[in-house]
Amino acid sequence: MALGVYVSRCAGRVDAALDVGDALDGVASRAAVTRVFDDFFDVGVADSIVADVSAHGLDAVVLAGHSEEHYRKSLSASHLIDRIAEAGVNPNRIVAANILEQCALAHPDDRAGATAKARAIIGVAADRAGSGDAVEGESVRPKCSVMVLGASAEAFVAAQRLLRLGYSVVLADREDGCARAGRAQSMHATASYVLGHPAATIVDSSRLVDGDGFLGDYHLVLESPEGTVTYEVGGILLARPDHTEWVEELRRHFRVDVDDSGFARSLDPTMHPAETVDEGIMVMPLRRSDAKESEKVAAADAAAMALVLKLSHDTVVRYRHTSVVDESLCGGCATCVRTCAFGACYIGDDGFSHVDARRCVGCGKCVVSCPVGARDILSSPHDHLMRAVRDLAQVETTSDKVIGFLCGGCGYPAADHAAKTVAERGEGYPSSFLPVRIPCGGRLDTLYVLEAFKAGFDGVCVYRCRDGHCHNRVGNLDMDRRVNLLRTVLRSRNIDDARLRIVDISPFEGDHFVDTLNEVYATIGGLTNGKGGAL
Repeated sequence: MALGVYVSRCAGRVDAALDVGDALDGVASRAAVTRVFDDFFDVGVADSIVADVSAHGLDAVVLAGHSEEHYRKSLSASHLIDRIAEAGVNPNRIVAANILEQCALAHPDDRAGATAKARAIIGVAADRAGSGDAVEGESVRPKCSVMVLGASAEAFVAAQRLLRLGYSVVLADREDGCARAGRAQSMHATASYVLGHPAATIVDSSRLVDGDGFLGDYHLVLESPEGTVTYEVGGILLARPDHTEWVEELRRHFRVDVDDSGFARSLDPTMHPAETVDEGIMVMPLRRSDAKESEKVAAADAAAMALVLKLSHDTVVRYRHTSVVDESLCGGCATCVRTCAFGACYIGDDGFSHVDARRCVGCGKCVVSCPVGARDILSSPHDHLMRAVRDLAQVETTSDKVIGFLCGGCGYPAADHAAKTVAERGEGYPSSFLPVRIPCGGRLDTLYVLEAFKAGFDGVCVYRCRDGHCHNRVGNLDMDRRVNLLRTVLRSRNIDDARLRIVDISPFEGDHFVDTLNEVYATIGGLTNGKGGAL
């Protein structure tokens, strides 16, 4: 497989803290192309990479620089990955190596340690890109229809905008919310337009009882006094992100991030105030109770425009980063069926386990629960994670070596935010902390922890979502069941279970990330047994 490895200096922030040439040396021999740019987002850089894909027949690409989160949360940053995919590289073989937020910015006072860590991170990313199976893409024509959940002034403004742009709208609320909102004087004309529009369907006294799908193609089932009806829509707009009943009903079927109050949270309050972790679900930016009408209209416009930008394409491609089943191993025990919180696993007429791609969110809990190892996640494959543990264990460090398994929902973005904490405090955390991203805390296999200690790590730290905040609903619960047993196994092998630390965190708590990590190192430094090695 032809591999291209590209490094961004991130406008000098990377090479200010580490030796880029040394960091690249580890993969130079197995890459068909290696290049260093001042910044990936400079004009012409995407064209250069795309030209390399064609000239060298690249099958896999590593983008070393910004965090994976950057490509999701910065406006138009994902365009670089889109361009590379359009050139012929499968999206599952385009991998970000985070040597900025979790390396250069995290260890500004340890150039040697930051360089060694960057070298290892790039190596792990190269393994992931080079060994990843291609994921299938499904092209769909987005349905020209939107479901708006929750009647509010903003809901009617957004619905009016969508209707005028040619979208049909399903406006649903509790009790007689739509009727009450329509009587409000401040929005009377707007509400009258929406309520009387032939392309608007009003469903009062309703609740969401089922749902599946993805951007452009959702099936949503509403139950109301008029009966149970399935609606097919291209997108969802949560007009009341503070209405916890709507939020909880959505979370039973889709990935939705929530804050400490249980309110739906956007992907990023600054750059993406309306978008969520599910690209087809938008939330109305939360407002103050005393917000002016102009602020309500602006919030509605932001959410409606964000959704229209997603649905206005002739086709959208959904890549199936779902679990897969090896039927040669599957025994049809249905453990995965009982484990999946989204109802994405089922036993077919052939007696084997299958995946409902419309419901699977790729969390990986079914992979860990399978007693015969018949399941895997294409974007987080088991064999790669085991190799990552072993490869990271080879990094030479001057202090205790700790591996961190960071869940994609909260742990990984919190580690990114820790860069800001480091800058504010003027002191980095130990560069011997080596991160591995996993999609969910529920994806953590106890084998990874055991392998880490066997390979020589002095500690294992898991950063995951806070209880009740897991994007995948029960990831923490599933993980706790396994970890409690694992602690007993560790003690039986004379490894102090204090070397294993589980930290609950939110995606914006960079200070908590640094503080708890420093506590981990202080704890490990005081222990005398279980220093790694053969179990």
